[in-house]
Amino acid sequence: MSEKTSSSSMKHLLSILSGPIAFLLFLNLPPIQGLSPLGMKCCAAGLWIVLWWITEPFPIALTSLFGILLYAMLGCLKPPVSFAFLGNTAIVLLLGSMIILGAWKESKLVERYAYWMISMGWVKGRPMRLLLVFGIGGGLLSMIVPNIPVAILFVSIAVAMGKGTDAKPGDPLYRCLCMSSGISSALGGAGTPIGGAPNMVVIGVIASALHYEMPFWAWSAVGFPMAMLWLLVMVALLWVMFLRGASNVSIPTDIAAERLKALGPVTRFEHIAMVTMILALVLWICGQPVAKAMGFPKVARILNPPIIALFCGSLLFFIPMKKNEEGRIQFAMSWQQGLKSINWDILIFVAGALAFGDMLIKGGVDKFLAGHLKSVLGDMSPIMVWVILMAISGLVSQLFSNVAVIGLVLPVTATLAVQYGLNPVVTCLTVGMVANIGIMFPVSSPPTAVTLMGAEGYTTAKDFLKFSLPMIILASIIALVVGTLLGDIIFPASILAGK
Repeated sequence: MSEKTSSSSMKHLLSILSGPIAFLLFLNLPPIQGLSPLGMKCCAAGLWIVLWWITEPFPIALTSLFGILLYAMLGCLKPPVSFAFLGNTAIVLLLGSMIILGAWKESKLVERYAYWMISMGWVKGRPMRLLLVFGIGGGLLSMIVPNIPVAILFVSIAVAMGKGTDAKPGDPLYRCLCMSSGISSALGGAGTPIGGAPNMVVIGVIASALHYEMPFWAWSAVGFPMAMLWLLVMVALLWVMFLRGASNVSIPTDIAAERLKALGPVTRFEHIAMVTMILALVLWICGQPVAKAMGFPKVARILNPPIIALFCGSLLFFIPMKKNEEGRIQFAMSWQQGLKSINWDILIFVAGALAFGDMLIKGGVDKFLAGHLKSVLGDMSPIMVWVILMAISGLVSQLFSNVAVIGLVLPVTATLAVQYGLNPVVTCLTVGMVANIGIMFPVSSPPTAVTLMGAEGYTTAKDFLKFSLPMIILASIIALVVGTLLGDIIFPASILAGK
C-alpha cells in the first residue's frame, strides 16, 4: 500500500470515527444548564450528523437517512413520526416538481430556451448585453429547473463560444460567461420555492418552528424581485471586476443560433412540457387566492403546492402524444422517464435536514443557542441582528452544505426574530435565501463545482473566491431592503396570527 493510499485510508477512518466519538463525548458531559435531557440527546445526535455531513465519510443522503434512524433509536422521535419526514409536504412538492422538470429535460426544452436567449438579435456584438442576457437567462431558468443542469448547460455554451473564437483561457468575456453559469444558477434559485432543495428545507423549518405553511405565491412575491436584483448585481460586478476596459473582445454570434437550428422545430413533447409547467405555475400562484376570494375554502385547501405539483406531474403520464410501432398509445412521459427524473439523493437529504431542524426545536436547542447568541448581541437594534444572522448564514454556507446550515441556523433565527420584534417569517426567509448563495469554493455548492470542472480553464477557483465576498455582502443588503419593503405586506401580522 502506498503512503498516499495509507494516508487517505487514515483520513477516511478518522472521518468515520469523528461522529460517534463526538456523540459519546457530548452525551457523557455533565448536564448543561438550559438544556433538557432530550436537548442533550438532540445536540449529541446533531453533532454526529453535522460532522459526517462536513467530512463526508459516506454520501450525505445516507448520512441524512441514518440521522432519522439515530433520532428514533435515541427515543427523540417515535418511529411513525420519524418515518413521516420522508412524506413531508416539502418532499412531496419536490417530488412532483422533479417529474415536471424531467419533461423539460427529456424534451430538450431546457436547451432550446438557453440557445434562444443567447441568439437574440439584441445581443449581437455587444459584450455587456451578452453577459446580461446570459446571466439573467440562467437565473430565470434556475427558478424552475434544478441548478446543476442549468450550470452544466450554460458553461458548455460559454466554452463552445470561446473555442469558436479561439479565445484563450483567461479571456475576460468568457471568464465572465463561465462564472455567470454557476453563480446565476445559485442566485436564481431563490426566485421560487422549486428553485432548489434548500428552499424546501426553509419551508419545512418555517412550518415546524413558526407553524406557518408558506404559499407558493408568497415566497415568489419576495423571492422573485430579490433574485432579479441579485442577478443584476452579479452582472454589474462581473463587468466591473473582469470585463470593463478589456479590448479585443469578440463574440461568436452564430454558435447558439446553429445549435438552436439543429434542434429543429418545437416538438409536441416540448409543447406539453411547457403547458404543464405553466399550468402548475398558474395554480401555485393564483389557485389558493382565487379560490378563497370566490368563497371556496375547501377548494383552496386542496390547491396547496404539493398537491398541485403531484397533479401536474401525474398529468404527464396520461397525456397522449402519439402511437408507437405496435399501435399502442405513447404518453408524454413514460414511467421509466418519470423515475429517471426523480433524484432520490436530494429527497432523502432534504428529509434528513428537516428532521435535523425539527429536533433542534423539539429539544429546545434552538432556544438554548438563541439565548447565548442574544447575550452576545445584547442591545443591538433588530435590523443589526437581522444583518448579522444573514452574514452568519451566508458565510458559513460557503464552507458547509447550505441545507445543513439552514437546518441549524433557521430555528435559532426564528427564536431571535420573535425576541427582537422582527417579522419571524420574513427574517427566516431572507436568512435562508442568503444561505443558498454558495459560490466561494467548489465545496460551497454543486453549481460552482460543475462550472469549474466544465470551464476548461476559462475561469478558475481564484476568480470565484475574489468575486464571492462582495457578492454576498451586496446580496445581504438587497435581502434586507426587499424584506423590509415587502415583508410586512406579504406576511402581515394578521395572517401570521391566524397561521
